[in-house]
Amino acid sequence: MQKHLCNDYLDITIDSRGAELTAVKLKNGTDILWPGKEGVWNAHAPLLFPWAGRIKNGYFTHRGKTYEGNIHGFISKTEHRCTAKSADALSLEASSSADTLNLFPYDFRLVQTFKLENTKLTHTVEVTNTGTETIFFGLGFHPGFICPFAKGKTAADNNNAAGKIKTASDYELVFDTAQSPDLIDLTKNGLPSGKKSSFMHNKSSIGLSDDLFRGSTICLCGLNAESIVLREKPSRLSEDTFQTGTRVEDGMPEPPAPQSSTPALKAVEVGIKDIPYLLLWSAATEKLEFICIEPWCSLPDFESAESEWEAKQNLLRLEAGKTFTACLPLTFHIG
Repeated sequence: MQKHLCNDYLDITIDSRGAELTAVKLKNGTDILWPGKEGVWNAHAPLLFPWAGRIKNGYFTHRGKTYEGNIHGFISKTEHRCTAKSADALSLEASSSADTLNLFPYDFRLVQTFKLENTKLTHTVEVTNTGTETIFFGLGFHPGFICPFAKGKTAADNNNAAGKIKTASDYELVFDTAQSPDLIDLTKNGLPSGKKSSFMHNKSSIGLSDDLFRGSTICLCGLNAESIVLREKPSRLSEDTFQTGTRVEDGMPEPPAPQSSTPALKAVEVGIKDIPYLLLWSAATEKLEFICIEPWCSLPDFESAESEWEAKQNLLRLEAGKTFTACLPLTFHIG
């Protein structure tokens, strides 16, 4: 069942299946979130739980029992119930059950809350250990954004006023401060090999291109930035002004005042503060159609991992009765 939140700037849709954000639109109907495409990537912004990424050999064991371990866990396919709804916020909940205990051997309650404030949407996840033993789990966010930005009501309508078609090379990702992250090496199976290398040194921007991903994933660690922004390169913007969460660039006020003219998307800002890993991915298409900016709290299974669940690296630990909280702030700069 679809749920909706809206204000003077944005219309958003959340599906109760997975509590997945399925649409973010400007008031004129222009899509910001990837709408999904069969044969390319048919999701939008799934939550990854109780693990993020792949499990080695597609299964794990716990206390002598074997569990299937499909990619990204199962919560994105689990029906959630609405527990709170207001004009600007929505909470949906899923809990362990006889069905989930056949997939994951722990009791839990998971609450996903979406709060809309002007041009900012905050997605908060709370995982509570409702059992009597420590649980081990992974978690990650996986939102995808149309790129090049749509200029009309569909992803295909991406011409500027002069008729020039935008391409991936017109866009960049920009951290709020200069960064020197490490690149985590992933094997052909999508599992960390245990090796790292320098990705960039004391730089703040990553230029996009049609062949940057080709279906592969950029997995970064060692970041200390608070946000990363997807935007058109300043030299190619008619107005290259926007404001990030902690740093003002060129003096544009935020949020923008409602406008009588048709608004356009200037930038997508993704908050990554206190989240240890950042993954960047897109499908292997000839031309870049979207980019996923994915803050993860854990990593996929390592290539060297044992099958026993609690022996795996990089999982989160949560004691009985405790709650773990992760937050994904998304700010859409429009003007």
